[in-house]
Amino acid sequence: MELNMGTIISQKRKERQITQQELADFMGVSKASVSKWENGQSYPDITLIPLLAGYFNITIDALMNYSNELSTEQIRHIYTSITKEFETNTPEEVWHSIEDIIHRYYSCAPLILEMGQLLLNHGDLLPGASKEEKVQKYFGKAQELFAHVLKISNDSVLLDKATNYSAYCSLMLNKPDEVLDILGEYVPEYYSTESLIAWAYKMKGDKQRAIATVQSSLFQYVVVILSQINNYLQLLLDQPDKFDSTYDKGKSLIRSFSLKELNPTVVANFYISAVMGYAQMNRTEQVMDCLAQYADLLDGMKFPIELHGDEYFDQIDDWLDQTDLGHSLPRDTNQLKTDFITIVFQNSFLKPYQDDPKFKAILKRLNIIKERLENA
Repeated sequence: MELNMGTIISQKRKERQITQQELADFMGVSKASVSKWENGQSYPDITLIPLLAGYFNITIDALMNYSNELSTEQIRHIYTSITKEFETNTPEEVWHSIEDIIHRYYSCAPLILEMGQLLLNHGDLLPGASKEEKVQKYFGKAQELFAHVLKISNDSVLLDKATNYSAYCSLMLNKPDEVLDILGEYVPEYYSTESLIAWAYKMKGDKQRAIATVQSSLFQYVVVILSQINNYLQLLLDQPDKFDSTYDKGKSLIRSFSLKELNPTVVANFYISAVMGYAQMNRTEQVMDCLAQYADLLDGMKFPIELHGDEYFDQIDDWLDQTDLGHSLPRDTNQLKTDFITIVFQNSFLKPYQDDPKFKAILKRLNIIKERLENA
């Protein structure tokens, strides 16, 4: 059942014989916001829903026209609404919201999967005395959610995601044997299903859909390859020549597919991975060069960061629209502004460079970028 909250709000407002402006004044929002709610163009922030239900003297379920089955758009809205709560609410209040959503939609497998991912992406912002305590609590809870998805869903895509995320939780919980039990000891053979989809469209005479299919898969592969390069760098610390070669290949990939513009977050991770590697190898010149490029990247970033195509990937917008989070990133972009800077300031591998003049100059530049991002 589709969420039809706008119709309910409009109906209840008219029953009370109040204007959109009067409702907006009570809720502390603009009249335009109420209009968008009623027209189905947007939903109220999740924190306003109890207030709305109380104002109309109905249950939250009645207001939301509740159903255990939610659309991708509804799930995306819930996810983004909760992430926005981090900007205004305490960690305890956000955790309460997450628990409430999980309890309310416990039989909706896609939503439960997203709540598990939310814990993986934002667990560090939730209540906890230490990083270790947060990992144990929220990755453990996420793994419980993924296990629940495996029990209640028959959707092969959801099952694959839940299995992989569960293995990731085991890895973060320092249980390598459990990872191998879940995924197996070897990389499974891969068959490109998107090629079949693309050629099926071509046989039907729909060349544009065929192109869009191949583009969307290529876009994903490029990002995944760079992410794998980031991981590979950390395994090559005792092979400096291969480390250099892998780093050069990563830079070529970034340049070839304009990843600084398309997905700057994965590029930022690439530079940080290289920085940590070179720092552990005590190669000061390379550390400073990577940090300078990292600062250049941050200085050119435009917020909010959204996934998008370009002149080459000009057919991927429809694919992005139907993904779990659409054009949004899993991590709230406002939080990313802080993360991008603190990962350098708090990086233990960079402590030996604290007195290096070049390092001090880069830190000064990062502070300037931080101030600009905070005021943006």
